[in-house]
Amino acid sequence: MKNLAIALLITLMFGACTKTPDKTVAIDAGTPADNQAVIKVALKQLMTSCIGLNEKSYDLINWHATMSSSGDNPYNYHTENWGWKKWVEVTVEVRPNARDLPSEWNARGQVLKYDIGGGSQPGINGKNTLSQLMCGTLPVSNDPDNPDTFLSVPEMKVLDQLK
Repeated sequence: MKNLAIALLITLMFGACTKTPDKTVAIDAGTPADNQAVIKVALKQLMTSCIGLNEKSYDLINWHATMSSSGDNPYNYHTENWGWKKWVEVTVEVRPNARDLPSEWNARGQVLKYDIGGGSQPGINGKNTLSQLMCGTLPVSNDPDNPDTFLSVPEMKVLDQLK
């Protein structure tokens, strides 16, 4: 009986540590079901790749995903840098009463921004320093003139299935 209780406790703890946003993410209305399924797979990969988002998920609210495209513009930033013709813009808010974040981050109430895409260089683009810090695995840019950083994630190739 004691072993069963320990196993149950471990299972519950593991479940809490691997929370994914797929049950709470708001995907833009009108997004076709096929695209929603692809976006949910990519969001799970975002949580896997950004260990900080996973570890601090209890301090994150209002997940939102929007599909974007270059509109066949070869000079689009995403297309030029990573070969993305379609990508997903993800925003998530840090709770105003976030508990365990370093105070020097000034994260409370801020909005994190990520772009995720497939193409020739699949991965995650962290849009600002706080987003990079919260991800935990993205390089951190402190350059206000070039705030974006990139993390290669081959599994984001799944976003090439967006229609």
